[in-house]
Amino acid sequence: MLPISADILVAKLRLLPSCFLLACLLLIIPSRSFTQETDTSAVTPALQTHSSRKAVVYSIICPGLGQVYNKKYWKLPIIYGAGGAFGYFVGFNQLKYQKFRDAYDNGTPGEPALIDGMYYDYDVLERGRDYYRRYRDLSALGLGLIYFLNVIDAMVDAHFFYYDVSDDLSMRVEPAIIENPGMTAAVGFRINLGF
Repeated sequence: MLPISADILVAKLRLLPSCFLLACLLLIIPSRSFTQETDTSAVTPALQTHSSRKAVVYSIICPGLGQVYNKKYWKLPIIYGAGGAFGYFVGFNQLKYQKFRDAYDNGTPGEPALIDGMYYDYDVLERGRDYYRRYRDLSALGLGLIYFLNVIDAMVDAHFFYYDVSDDLSMRVEPAIIENPGMTAAVGFRINLGF
């Protein structure tokens, strides 16, 4: 596997905002060119009031707002907790990366460098710089993944907003004697499903 150079990584990171903007435009601008005309009288008004598109747009604008729109308030601490953790690790690893990079670039071979009260050999500085850069990039990827999963979760919850799960669903497993005409009886289990 070939390592990605810093220039390629920076170029890819510069494309992210335009990709998000394009995704937002594709979700917001409706295209009616290839759709069929539907009979709106058959659709109940309750199904027209909760929009998955609106939930997606809310989640793109502010993470967690789509979950609030879907009335799934319990998901907010999960989203902000995971996002805050990944954001912290991005900042921490970036700070350490800058310190190791500056010490490596400005240091001389054979002399130890002082970083945060500890002395590091010159050959360790390169490994430390690469280590913190890698984990900074992975933390940023995790932060982006949390953002993306937040939007997907809001869309799926909005689609299933009016999905009815009845309270009378039940399953009962009980022992039973199964009688076969002309043969001997057998002992087994009976599963009763109630709807």
